[in-house]
Amino acid sequence: MRFFPKATLVFTFIAFAFFISFLHSCKKDEVIIANTDHYRDFYRVDIGYWVDYVVDSIVHYDTDDALLVDNDKFNYHFYIREQIDSAFIDGEGDTAYVVSRYKRTSTSLPWSFESLWTSKLTPTSLQRVEDNRRYVRLTFPFNPINKWNGNAFNELPAEEYSYEEVYSPASYSSLNFDSTVTVNQNEFVSAINRIIRKEIYGNHVGLLFKQADSIGVAYTSFGPVILSGLEYEQTVIDYKR
Repeated sequence: MRFFPKATLVFTFIAFAFFISFLHSCKKDEVIIANTDHYRDFYRVDIGYWVDYVVDSIVHYDTDDALLVDNDKFNYHFYIREQIDSAFIDGEGDTAYVVSRYKRTSTSLPWSFESLWTSKLTPTSLQRVEDNRRYVRLTFPFNPINKWNGNAFNELPAEEYSYEEVYSPASYSSLNFDSTVTVNQNEFVSAINRIIRKEIYGNHVGLLFKQADSIGVAYTSFGPVILSGLEYEQTVIDYKR
């Protein structure tokens, strides 16, 4: 019978214990990638499904007075409904969906047809064609380190999107959502400009909130003044359960 020196046995035991500890720590820290269906829940494409939004927008014209008082602006307040109307096979052989968009200026008025957009979910992304431009709105999996070009399929300059928050609860218009993801599309603030664009999507609902601000500013002794540009917010108020 062969005997091992005591030192060798001690070393072997320590090495084995370290190996088990290493495996255990890897299991604790590993990222579990959910299946594609999990991500698809953040943008529903059921035929007949709809989401209603309230939109508040301010257009700032560049004809302010000599004291830079922001007195030439116009406020818009209206409502948008996005509804999945039908499905079709697009030029790439994927199933895409027709998104009919309706508008009204009061909840007491009937919806008026506004435009047709399309959308599709691929195994790795949500793509939407809005006013004849295709954008990559989401990429899968949801990971804060992911960065992608939201304008990869249109003629606009490249724009780096990233996840600002993932799987966070949120509330809009007295509606509570247990899990949302926030996409930072652009955030640029300087002495003369402020550009902020972001979208927030909710589990089992879709787009919840959209901000699109692009304004020129000036800093006076009275504080910052908006000189020109657009402020835009779109917030969910209801959806088909």
